[in-house]
Amino acid sequence: MAKKAKIYTSTVINSASADFVDKVPYVVAILEDPNGNRFPSFVEGYKEGMDVAIGMEVEFLKEDRLGNQIYKFI
Repeated sequence: MAKKAKIYTSTVINSASADFVDKVPYVVAILEDPNGNRFPSFVEGYKEGMDVAIGMEVEFLKEDRLGNQIYKFI
């Protein structure tokens, strides 16, 4: 697991199921680690109107209860 990764592509979610309605808006992204491996992740810390760009660096925050890696904006 990489401590830092870069955004390969992303989207801002503005509408969500009941499980995520308290997190809207939020970002999901395909991240790329320093070895070129790509993986999906929730990225915490998004604020409405924030500029999210390809190549933006994010850092590892935690693993959720299912073992998914969660990253955050730096």
